[in-house]
Amino acid sequence: MKTYLLDIIPKIKRYSKNLDELTNLTNQNWVAIDDIANSKKVFIFDASGELFIYEKGIEVESGSWKLVNQSLILKLQSGGYLLKYSFNDGNVLSLKLDSTDGYVFFVNETKYSKDFKNLNDINIFLTTNYLNKDNSKIKHKTKKEFFITKNKVTRNPIIDFKKPFNIDDFANLKKDINTIANNLSQINKNYAVDIIISFTRDHTIKSEWIKSNPTVNNLVTKKKIPLDLMEYMFKESSNYPGFRNDFENYIKEQLK
Repeated sequence: MKTYLLDIIPKIKRYSKNLDELTNLTNQNWVAIDDIANSKKVFIFDASGELFIYEKGIEVESGSWKLVNQSLILKLQSGGYLLKYSFNDGNVLSLKLDSTDGYVFFVNETKYSKDFKNLNDINIFLTTNYLNKDNSKIKHKTKKEFFITKNKVTRNPIIDFKKPFNIDDFANLKKDINTIANNLSQINKNYAVDIIISFTRDHTIKSEWIKSNPTVNNLVTKKKIPLDLMEYMFKESSNYPGFRNDFENYIKEQLK
């Protein structure tokens, strides 16, 4: 099973159903978000403690599962897993691999393909239904309130995303990227650009990147380097692929 970093999960845990109510787990078929475009693996947690995994209607693996202290112990033919229960609203199931920052994600089979095709769909769903609900009640001083001008961050957006991206229009953003580049020049840069872009664009980081470069992962997830403006640019330019691609290519060129 692949694990992913998604920083929204700790922020919305209070909306989760209780795992002690086993029907929240056993009365559903769960599709693993794991190269989902290439294969659909359905996990069935039988109330007897047996676990069955199907692909294209054929059983490809089986094992057992057990709930112990809000953790799931999975024993499969391919190996065992200790997964901490993180979130379940009936649509999305998230389990954290013990002693790591990575999460395993499943979606309810009734929602698969229709509403969820990848991790980004999950992130959008959770943000819209839970995180934004909090933000509408409590005013947080976060990057989501910021707007970028040519020289500073204000609360009045003036960016024309229909025009080609030009870094000279964003002095503070240019300064941030230069600061990041200076930080990276002193450490291992393996997967560094992938980690930074994936986190600021999608708020996810692949587990293999984390294992390969925990130093950069720590810089990014702990916000030890300036990322707020990059996050904002990716978020606001999501409907403008030309601008967004130019922006992403600029980052890659400067941080390579």
